[in-house]
Amino acid sequence: MNSIYIVIENGECYPMAYTTYISAVKAVKQKHKEYIESQIKELAYLEDIENLIADINVNENVEKGITHLYIEKGINIFINKLPIS
Repeated sequence: MNSIYIVIENGECYPMAYTTYISAVKAVKQKHKEYIESQIKELAYLEDIENLIADINVNENVEKGITHLYIEKGINIFINKLPIS
């Protein structure tokens, strides 16, 4: 079954659908690139940097079809996998 991935950030859809989960995550990272890079520069410990990245590099929730990514407080990002009929 073919699927597409839709990114929803704070209730608003990104203007594009994605053919893979990885490409959807890349779009989120690109949109928030400056913030992510600034946070990495501010963090003093490798463990803190790893935790920041782990909240963004979330494995796809294959069972539910909806995966939540965390960038920062107040930004709710969900990637929804939708079947194509």
